[in-house]
Amino acid sequence: MPVIFRYRGFEIRFWYRFEEKRRHVHAIKDDINIKIWLEPKFELGKVTGPANKSIIAEILREVKKNEKRCNEAWNEYLGK
Repeated sequence: MPVIFRYRGFEIRFWYRFEEKRRHVHAIKDDINIKIWLEPKFELGKVTGPANKSIIAEILREVKKNEKRCNEAWNEYLGK
């Protein structure tokens, strides 16, 4: 699972084996997994674990700031 970047203890990454074909990343820390869609539009996906609204909002802002980096990593690893 390639790690794209880290933020406040979260690893922002995607899986080699994809459960979805649409571009997305996961922000993972301990028992928290925040799925963020990169397409067709940037939006919050599924959240599992004890994540409060403020950390979810903060993670969304940080991934949005690094959206280009996330897409470039996706292309690099998947050759698209």
